[in-house]
Amino acid sequence: MEIHWIPQDTPGSLGISRRPPGGEAMEAVLVANLGYVDRVVTLLEPEEVERLDIVREAEVCAAHGVAFDNLPVPDHDIPADVPAFDRLVKKLRKQLLAGERMVIHCNAGLGRAPTLACCLLIAGGLHPDEAVLKVGAARGRTVPEMDSQYAFIHAFAERQAAGAARRSKSKKTGSVSPRCLSS
Repeated sequence: MEIHWIPQDTPGSLGISRRPPGGEAMEAVLVANLGYVDRVVTLLEPEEVERLDIVREAEVCAAHGVAFDNLPVPDHDIPADVPAFDRLVKKLRKQLLAGERMVIHCNAGLGRAPTLACCLLIAGGLHPDEAVLKVGAARGRTVPEMDSQYAFIHAFAERQAAGAARRSKSKKTGSVSPRCLSS
């Protein structure tokens, strides 16, 4: 399981990888790499996890004090649950800023994992194309592998920009969020 570390401007570290091997080799490979990370994020779907024989990945991570997140995304596709994806990006960005070392994986580490990594870089202020180039350079090849994933990265950047504009406008007008009014 080779981790491709992505240079970025947070105290934490961000890497992408292909999935660990299946079967009995999984635990040995994971344990050999877990000393380098505080969190493993997988984008594999439950059927893939079963087929690839890595059903114990979360258990192995937990046994070694490594946090584990899973947001299932179909292979060669984009997240169906965009709000859940955006919440995961926000959570992971906070963890990177807190100094956490994390690795994101999908099956080959070419589509889904780079898509999430690019969005994490965008959440930190990078332009989407710069994020794609930076993740691709770390991975050693062009990512993401699907045009739909590239479009998703740009759509994420647009959502980020729209949210920042709303927050900025709210601050300028002195608007108070309805959530702030409830006690």
